[in-house]
Formats: sequence, structure tokens, C-alpha cells
Amino acid sequence: MNIKSLLLGSAAALAAVSGAHAADAIVAAEPEPLEYVRICDAYGAGYFFIPGTETCLKIGGMVRTEGKWYDAYSPNTHNGTLWHTRAELSIDTATDTEYGPLKTNMVMRWDWQEGNSTDSKLLFANISLGGFLVGKADSQYVSYTGYAGDVINDDVVYDGPYELNQLTYNYDAGNGFTAVISLEDSNSTSDGKNSYGSSWWTDDKSNHYAPDVVAGAGFKSGAWGFKVVGGYDSIVEEGAIKARVDADFGVFSAFLAF
Repeated sequence: MNIKSLLLGSAAALAAVSGAHAADAIVAAEPEPLEYVRICDAYGAGYFFIPGTETCLKIGGMVRTEGKWYDAYSPNTHNGTLWHTRAELSIDTATDTEYGPLKTNMVMRWDWQEGNSTDSKLLFANISLGGFLVGKADSQYVSYTGYAGDVINDDVVYDGPYELNQLTYNYDAGNGFTAVISLEDSNSTSDGKNSYGSSWWTDDKSNHYAPDVVAGAGFKSGAWGFKVVGGYDSIVEEGAIKARVDADFGVFSAFLAF
């Protein structure tokens, strides 16, 4: 009796299996793996991999608002209360290549000025690879020596042009010695009228056949550093040279520029 029941049960199971094969099989879709954002620390803090690529991205910016009752650029004027609000958005990318990191840098700025008007400005936009940089950035005449230091209103005393188009090569020997050479277009600055030696004004740009040239060299050892840079303007056919000595004593730092 038990053997008969076992045979009948086996036959029913076989019939059920045969019926299942006769119908279309239902296959559940496999869930796609979730890719979390990966940190990319090879190029500094703040970078992360764009999902699905080997390109690293960093997004930053700032918001600043200031009120002032004194105009450092015109100390003898009485403008009353001045209020200025600024926002900046910066986007940096970096991708590893056989020639080194391929990087891009873009900074966009918006200023809310007196008179209820917003001024927008593409501050920087450049590409760099293997020590070369091409695009818009601050002139190497001011950036290579570290600008005018971390002081308020560092451009009250004119120290050269800032944002302009350029083709630059930066060299770093790895032992403290650095050098730079740059071909720059001073006509592409914010006002198009800045030179290296002084701030000048002219509407005659017909003789601008050659780019401006900036070259510099520097050395840093321990707490001391020294840099010298020169710029030649092809329009006014004049140049200027400046140097800077830096000292870092740990608790404070100092510099002398001339």
C-alpha cells in the first residue's frame, strides 16, 4: 500500500514538472548594482569620481557679503555706505593620462552691485597638462610670486594684470627650484587696458602683433623662498621686473616684495 502511494505521488510530481515546462518561464529581472560615489584623493581634497568614468570632479564656491564705510581705492571721497554681495561657483576636473593629469578649471562669479544690478563674469577657464596651461587665468606676473600676499585690498597698489588668456609652461625640478614662461594677451583682461609696469589707457591696439612675454624663476629651501619675475608688454614696448622674498617662521610668516 505504501509502495502504491509512493508511485502515485511520483507520477503526480512528474506531471506537475511537465506542466511547468509547457508554460513560458517567468524570470525576474536582476537588480542593477548600485555604484556609490568614490572619493578621488589623488588630486587633493574634495575630488570624487564621476560615476561610470575615471574622471574626478570637484565642485566648490563661496558667498560673500560686505558693508563698508570707507573706499580704499578713493580715500578722499565720501560715498557713504557701500554694500556688496558676491557669489562664486568653481568646477574642477582631473583625469589621469600617460602625460600626467589632464585638468580643467572654471570659476564663474556674480556680483550684486549698487544700483540693483547683477554683473556676471567668467573669472577663470583653462586646461592644463604636463606643466602646460592654456586659457584664462591670472597673469603669471602676479600669480607666480604669490600675488601681493594675504592682505585686504591687495590691488590698491597696481601690481600687474590679472585675468587674461595665456599659454604657460610651469617647471618644477622637485628640489625647490621652479620656473615659468608665459605668452599672454593683455588685451583680454577685464578692461583690456592693463600692462605689467603700470596701469595705462589707450584705444590704439593696431600694433598688437606679438603676445606679451612673462618669465620667472624661484627657489625655496626650508623656511626661506625667493622668486623673481619679469613681464614685457608688446603694445607699449615696455617691461617691468619684481621680486619677492618669503620667510615662514611657523607661528607667523613674512614677505618683502619690490
